[in-house]
Amino acid sequence: MKVAIIGAGNVGATLAYTLLLHDVASRISLIDMNREKALGEALDLAHGASYLDNAEIRAEGYEGVADADVIAITAGRGRKPGESRLDLARGNAAIMEDVLAGITPHYRGSVVIVVSNPMDVLTYVAVKRLPAPPSKIIGSGTSLDSSRFRFLLGQEFGIDPRNIHAYVIGEHGDSSVPVWSMASLGQIPVTRYAPPGRQALDEAGRERIHQAVVMAGKEVIQRKGATFYAVALSVARIIEAILHDERSVLTVSSYLERFEDIADVCLSLPAVVGREGIREVLPIVLDTTERGQLAASAAALKDIIRQLGY
Repeated sequence: MKVAIIGAGNVGATLAYTLLLHDVASRISLIDMNREKALGEALDLAHGASYLDNAEIRAEGYEGVADADVIAITAGRGRKPGESRLDLARGNAAIMEDVLAGITPHYRGSVVIVVSNPMDVLTYVAVKRLPAPPSKIIGSGTSLDSSRFRFLLGQEFGIDPRNIHAYVIGEHGDSSVPVWSMASLGQIPVTRYAPPGRQALDEAGRERIHQAVVMAGKEVIQRKGATFYAVALSVARIIEAILHDERSVLTVSSYLERFEDIADVCLSLPAVVGREGIREVLPIVLDTTERGQLAASAAALKDIIRQLGY
């Protein structure tokens, strides 16, 4: 199974490394406008091939997407000092347009995963520009946000985060929505669980954890300049679900023609993910507050999309 990764920077190269370590794909193609960088990363990975299970790693041009099962788009740039969110969106939308123009002549029906930020907006651009059904175009979504949410709850309660079931939905960004009404550990609602000798989380505690989720990426960037390990792990998990046709429920970004009162936008909701991309977006029961927050998240994304001219 082949994964083509467009963008051989920190995220793209770390994603390739993660896929190899987890034995998710047997063939990996790195594609970058800086051909020497892509070749250097491919060689660095290939030099460890004797420790891997029959893996093939190479640097290619856009023709490398033709036989790929999954195309992961990580190309883009970070926000510059003093730059607004809209400025970043404009810059990376232009990069995305170039990437999609390079993909299109060679596209043969692969599932496409958009990782570059602002991810939901760029997923919408891909839906509108790439000749593919929307179900085959997936944003990495709030998979990482949900993982951060579970990690923080695990830290709060002193419980393995793998035993905590909690989602973040909406935008991958400031207007993300933690679904407290459905969060649980075992079969116990998170909002009703009180660790030994402590009280259950009150509203202030829930807001504190939500803000920690929102600020998690910024905190890492302030300390080391970029985030890429956890991003790569979350995207590798999505790719694994696709290649193995797992039909796993993941919070990925997808095009919503209509969901309740939300229409014509890409954002994250729990979805069934498998070989053909998104099989279905699951109906999710939200309380009144969460429903309003999700609508506000969609409105914020649609405003950026409108200002970009899409």
